[in-house]
Amino acid sequence: FFFKKKTLINLGMAYCLDAEHDSALQQFKKAQEFDSDGNFVKQCIDYTEILMKAFQLKAEGDCHFAKGEIEKAKECYTEAFAVDPTLLQSKINRAACHLAMENAVFCIEDCDAVLGCLSYERNRKKLHHDMDNADGASILAAVLSPKPRTRRTWIVTLLCRRAAAKKFLRDSSGALDDLLDAESIIRSSDDIDKHMLAKDIAVLKEELRIA
Repeated sequence: FFFKKKTLINLGMAYCLDAEHDSALQQFKKAQEFDSDGNFVKQCIDYTEILMKAFQLKAEGDCHFAKGEIEKAKECYTEAFAVDPTLLQSKINRAACHLAMENAVFCIEDCDAVLGCLSYERNRKKLHHDMDNADGASILAAVLSPKPRTRRTWIVTLLCRRAAAKKFLRDSSGALDDLLDAESIIRSSDDIDKHMLAKDIAVLKEELRIA
């Protein structure tokens, strides 16, 4: 029974990685039949239901943002983050809303907060613990933490976004520092516009030289 339960849990987590939360719930609920003595699977189910709600709110925010409805998008992202504080994408996108609304200080605050979260790697070794004695929600959150390439993309996005906010506040030096940090993180395999970043860095350097 343990092997069957573990297989179903792993399938559920795999579905969560692909944001297929309905399928994940199906697997977790099947696993629950073999988990009569523990809370691990129930915790996975509860957390997946939270994820579903948070992802739905984020998706609504994305739709509003695409339509130029920035205030509505910001509200959705705020609610999504309140539902699930581990869904960093919602706060990353809210920073974009603040920037679009010229709320540079709030943009910087959101960028700082997410960068702080991303500076700590989640401990994936928890996955090897005895599932009957582990916290299902914590392990599932660890599984869903961004992989290195995604993490780099998020960090570069946040640094560039924070740089734009700093430039709006006329902190060109701070903006340049952020862009240089972003440039140092990028790898050749990353799907990031390196030429545009280099161009923005050159413009800021020229502005600071003239000043």
